[in-house]
Amino acid sequence: MEATGSDLFHFLRLIRRMRDLIEPLAASVYFAPEVHDAFEALGFGPSAGEFNGVQTPNRVAYFTSRGACLGQVPGDVVAAAFGVFSPEVVIPAVDEGWRLAGRDEILAARLSAQQTFLRRVLRATPTEVARATELLVQASVGCQHAGRPLYAGLKSIMGPTGDPFGDLWKAADLVREHRGDCHTLAWTSHGLSAPEIMLLTELWWGIPRRSYALSRGSTTRQFDRAESRLRDEGWVEDDQLTDFGRDLRRDIEETTDLLESEVFFALGDDVVELLTLLEPMADSIIDAGGYPRTAFKTESDIEVS
Repeated sequence: MEATGSDLFHFLRLIRRMRDLIEPLAASVYFAPEVHDAFEALGFGPSAGEFNGVQTPNRVAYFTSRGACLGQVPGDVVAAAFGVFSPEVVIPAVDEGWRLAGRDEILAARLSAQQTFLRRVLRATPTEVARATELLVQASVGCQHAGRPLYAGLKSIMGPTGDPFGDLWKAADLVREHRGDCHTLAWTSHGLSAPEIMLLTELWWGIPRRSYALSRGSTTRQFDRAESRLRDEGWVEDDQLTDFGRDLRRDIEETTDLLESEVFFALGDDVVELLTLLEPMADSIIDAGGYPRTAFKTESDIEVS
């Protein structure tokens, strides 16, 4: 049976809702005070500061710990996998990180501290934690590896942790990085550079120019060059997305959704159950200051075609 427009709309809404609920669970590892303390104990610097009520990660700890699933690799490899971050920022940070601690030490500290954080803040029963983990694993373990380096790296270290909260977090992180890899595939397939996709995203979200994008480390000259190309291509005019530019950014997000659809369809009729389990977990994490409250629209708040 041929899919209808309403079928596509329903799919996009559900898959983006799944993304929004998995994000706090997986990415709280970058904001949880227990994780900051664990990395400081290894010799990394303190949190970089505060954003929307949470403590942001130390940059060296962030790049090194997130990229550690790839192995104890050079910063060039980490920069390639992350996509949107400037190599000029990532490479020296990773070099410094490996001087402070080895891969196994970093991964162990990260996992242990995140387990402690989730055990402290989640208001979920053991049955709910176990079932959410089961569904996240069901969604993600069978995905293809091609073009998905962070997903593949995490899957290679996916085994059971011996702790239900550790298992939950690792499964959520696997799904999160799968979508991130899919997003990188989507925007690079359109021939965009990292500064260009970041600037397009700021306009798509409706936030000030060069605000969120600055966190990715590009220089003023790189942003100037990117803005010039966005105007020349007809995607931006008078610091606003044109209809052409809005169509481009929407297409990138929908391409990401389609690339991620293997996660969604692996769940089948269990999608709604997973969303129901994840929603109070995400709320608990945000309420506890483990993930920033969104100060701008996400793509799921924007009309989809």
